[in-house]
Amino acid sequence: MPADPHEPGEVTMSPCSEDTGCGCGCATESEAATPWDMQSATINQALMTLPIVIGTYAIARYRARKLLIYLPAVIAFLTVWRRYACARCQYYGQECSTLFGLATAKMMPRDTEHELDRQGMTIDLAYIGLLGIMPMRQVLKRPLLAIVYLVAYAGGFGAILINACGRCGNEFCPMKDLRRMVEDKIG
Repeated sequence: MPADPHEPGEVTMSPCSEDTGCGCGCATESEAATPWDMQSATINQALMTLPIVIGTYAIARYRARKLLIYLPAVIAFLTVWRRYACARCQYYGQECSTLFGLATAKMMPRDTEHELDRQGMTIDLAYIGLLGIMPMRQVLKRPLLAIVYLVAYAGGFGAILINACGRCGNEFCPMKDLRRMVEDKIG
């Protein structure tokens, strides 16, 4: 009788497969499929979310009507836009660097007609950049707010660059190129 992979201390091959995973969300299932762990993914997501929170605050404080554009853009990025990146990604339905792989699988089916590619990742990163620029005029109204915002924005991208890009299998991503450039300059 084969050992139960859900029992602590047992080292066995997972009974889960890509098509018919056990569905329990156990470490056996997720570790076999992805290089991410929930702790680092949660930290990355929190750091990537912080500039959105600070930007929302700044816009609400200094130009509230702009929220009518900014909040729908953020919500679209976190939901509908995931169809063009996360639903095409190899980590769809799995833990990934930002937890979007799991969230996207709960929101929409995998896009089997298109593959994630460099162009898709570039557009996704440009969307993030746009969301970062949108609150800039309001953030710059207070020097301390501007510093906190820029540090949070750099921290979010830094966390992805340092913690995620080295583990990610999407070799076509422009962030991989940036990571290599940084590594070449540092080391």
